[in-house]
Amino acid sequence: MPLERMESTLLAELKRLEAEGRRKGRESVITRVLPPSKGRGPRFLIEGEGDKPFLRMNSNNYLGMSLREEIIAAEHGAVRRFGTGPGAVRFISGTWAPHLELEQALASFHQREAAMIYSSAYAAMMGILPPLITPETAVISDELNHNCIINAIRLARPRERHVFRHLDLGELEGQLVQAAKSCRRAIIVTDGVFSMRGDHAPLAEIVTIARRHDAAFAENLLVVVDDSHGVGVLGATGRGTEEHTGAAADILVATLGKAFGVNGGYVAATRGVID
Repeated sequence: MPLERMESTLLAELKRLEAEGRRKGRESVITRVLPPSKGRGPRFLIEGEGDKPFLRMNSNNYLGMSLREEIIAAEHGAVRRFGTGPGAVRFISGTWAPHLELEQALASFHQREAAMIYSSAYAAMMGILPPLITPETAVISDELNHNCIINAIRLARPRERHVFRHLDLGELEGQLVQAAKSCRRAIIVTDGVFSMRGDHAPLAEIVTIARRHDAAFAENLLVVVDDSHGVGVLGATGRGTEEHTGAAADILVATLGKAFGVNGGYVAATRGVID
């Protein structure tokens, strides 16, 4: 089917974005990773740059885990045992022992009853908020929350959506009072570490506020935190913003694609929520 008319519209839009300086630039394509040597860390070769080595300064691989020999060896071993993929979605026949082992390990690490892995933390957030948000639910969200939270709320279409000024707990509390007048359930959702600023949510205070207002909602007031940038970075054992602030959200979303150095995302919570 010819797409000339639509494609001409798309090309015009790209031209407009480019004129405004908003079009995404050409991606740098990494062609090879040079291992650490002579006291220096890894270097990267980029397509079109020949043999010139580059430092990679925009990676989320905070701890360098993706290049650790024991991690690489473990992945090679898993591929030899199971192949490169399960051959089916998990809902049909694609759940294999390593999936369950990883989920149990993540649940134990975060001191939760259960966990579920996803293809990314973005997918995890998109996958958990819509099922938890009913037509009688209010969602209260920090104005600087990650795009995945914003889109998940849009997809869920709650009865009420409130956005409070960044870290303004007074405004958050006022919005909870308002929501309690018409909603049976409420969800406070926030980043743990805010990716574009580096500050973190005062999780202990947010949980305290949530517990104070919980009785006003027939189906509880939940706290959901996306700590993709905090896990592996904050806390004495790397459990993120929760450990750093001494508080625990009801539902934790995080990623395997940053400090853990591989890929995927996950949610950790009670067994009932995960089921």
